[in-house]
Amino acid sequence: MNRPVRTHVTQRGQDISITVHTEEPVKTTPVSLLGGEYIPNNAVSARTAREIQKKESGAHSGSFSDPKKNVHHFGLREGARVADFGSGSGAYTLALAALVGSTGAVYAVDVQRDLLTRIQNTATAQGYQNVEIIWGNIELLGSVGLRDEQLTAVLLANTLFQVDDKISTLKEAWRVLQPGGSIIIIDWTDSYEGLGPQKGDVVTQAEITLLCADHGFAYKRNFDAGEHHYGLIFTKALAAQDAPAAGTMKKDTFITDTISQELI
Repeated sequence: MNRPVRTHVTQRGQDISITVHTEEPVKTTPVSLLGGEYIPNNAVSARTAREIQKKESGAHSGSFSDPKKNVHHFGLREGARVADFGSGSGAYTLALAALVGSTGAVYAVDVQRDLLTRIQNTATAQGYQNVEIIWGNIELLGSVGLRDEQLTAVLLANTLFQVDDKISTLKEAWRVLQPGGSIIIIDWTDSYEGLGPQKGDVVTQAEITLLCADHGFAYKRNFDAGEHHYGLIFTKALAAQDAPAAGTMKKDTFITDTISQELI
């Protein structure tokens, strides 16, 4: 159930009112469909045409940003194991499959079964045997069905602006990453009058940096992700005990600190 809560924050004499959504994430059971297996396109149906359109729009498909070019900024080598959280239409999944080669693995994770089916069928048609699709909710710990410390990297491309529970998403990424592994974040720098996400859904670099720093990730570098996007890379703490305890930053503190950064 979606329960908007109004939060008031005072910064430099300004009374700022923010709506915080406390919607409960949709629960899914992890389902893994192995690479090389062709799935009939009519095996599953879309929940709504609107959701499919949103996933395939420029807000998620890599429009205004070049996945084939961007993956070469990630610092990944052949043999890497990468999860594409919120894989959408699969533009980054397929670009990663080419990058990591036959000795690597790419896990496309999404709640939209229709899109996962398309990714698997496209990967099979293009000869990629290193792609695995996983039906799971990245906002729930353990929902993606991957082992702890299994991955070299996790990619969140044009995804975080759509996620309600960003903290749980980062915690799930932290769980599946090896110590020293990378979380790679690409997102829109602005709404661009509706070309990207709605103005209120844009997630700034300052917000991402604060969230990652508070949940076990250290800033590594940024990269050019295209004219309308930013690219950030963070690394996981070297050992599990180095990660901050869950909930070390309260939501009110995060909102206040983020507003302070944006007002500077």
